[in-house]
Amino acid sequence: MRRLVWLGLMSIACGRTEVVTFTLPPPVTVDAGRDAGSRDAGVDAGLDAGFDAGLIDAGFVPKPCLDGTFSLSPAEPVVKLVLDRSCSMDALISSTQTRWEAVVASLEATLPQVDRTMQLGGLAYPISIGEPCVIPPQAGIWPARGNVALLVSNLRSLRPEGPTPTEAALGAAGQVLRARRAGNSARAMVLATDGEPTCTSSPLADTLTELRRAATDGIPTYVIGIADDASLRASLQAMSLAGSRPRTGSQGFYSAQSPAELQLAFRTIRDQVGACSFLTSSVPDSDGGIRVTFEGAEVPTDDGGVGGWRWTDRENGELALTGPVCARAVARPSSLVVTVSCSARAP
Repeated sequence: MRRLVWLGLMSIACGRTEVVTFTLPPPVTVDAGRDAGSRDAGVDAGLDAGFDAGLIDAGFVPKPCLDGTFSLSPAEPVVKLVLDRSCSMDALISSTQTRWEAVVASLEATLPQVDRTMQLGGLAYPISIGEPCVIPPQAGIWPARGNVALLVSNLRSLRPEGPTPTEAALGAAGQVLRARRAGNSARAMVLATDGEPTCTSSPLADTLTELRRAATDGIPTYVIGIADDASLRASLQAMSLAGSRPRTGSQGFYSAQSPAELQLAFRTIRDQVGACSFLTSSVPDSDGGIRVTFEGAEVPTDDGGVGGWRWTDRENGELALTGPVCARAVARPSSLVVTVSCSARAP
C-alpha cells in the first residue's frame, strides 16, 4: 500500500540543521467531510484525494429556510492548530522548558481528552529552511479524529528555526478547512505564536487580512500569545479581534507567560471549541428572522462585550455561543432552541 513521505531540510535548533523525514499512512476516502473514526483515516485525510484539486466546499448544501421552532445540535469541531516554531521559540519559558517544548507538552496534556470527539490537525511553521517563508497548501496534518498521538509525535521531532511566516501558515491552514465544510461540523483555527509576523512587506497587516478572510468564510481563529511582552500585545490584540474569537474582556488574546498558563490557554480553547458551536436545521432567508432562546429567555446577539450568540457560518446553520451563556447551555443543551421565520413567498 502506498505511503506518502514528506522530506525536508529542517533545523533542529537555530543555526544547526538536519534532515527530518515524516512517513504518513496512506490516504483514505472521507465520507462527506467526516472521517471513519480510525487513526489512519485521520492523517491528512488524503493529501492528494482530500484536497479536491482546490475545489472549496465540494458537495456542500446550504441549510433551507423553514418556519418553526427547532432544537440546536452540537457541531463536531474540525480544528487546525497553527503553531509558531520560529527561532525565538527556542527561548526558555521556565527554568526547564523552552517555549516550543512547553507548547508540545501542553498539547500532549490537553488533547487526548478530545481525540475521539474532535477532528484535529496541525501545522508548525516555518516548514522548510530552504524556503522558510513558503508554506505549501498541503503542509501539516489534516484534521481528523484519532490524530493526537501522531500530531504530538511529529511536533516532538521538530525544533525552533527560522522566521515567522504567520500569514502564509494561516492561509494554508484556512485552505484545508475551507475544503472541510460539512453540515455537521464547525471549523476553527488556533494560532499560538510568540512574535511579530515576518516574511512579507507588511507582515502584520497581511496576517490580519488573512484572519479576517478566514472568519468571513466561517473559520474563526483563537489566538495565544506565548511569553508575550508589552511590545507584542497590540499585534496580538489585533490578531485576536481579526480572528473573531477574542476572549471576553479588554484583552482578546490568551496570554501564556508560563507552561501552566499555556496549558490553561489550550484547555480553555479546547473546551470552548468543543462545546460552544451549534447547528440549526433551518436558516432564515434574506428577509426572514431568527430568535435564539435558552430556558425561555432570549439570547442576545454577541456585541463583543458580555457574550451571546453569533453566526459563524450562516449558510451551514452554524452559530456560536460566547461568554457565560455558553457554559450554561453546555450543561443544559436541550433548553437551547431557535425560532425561524421565513419571508413570504409568491404562491
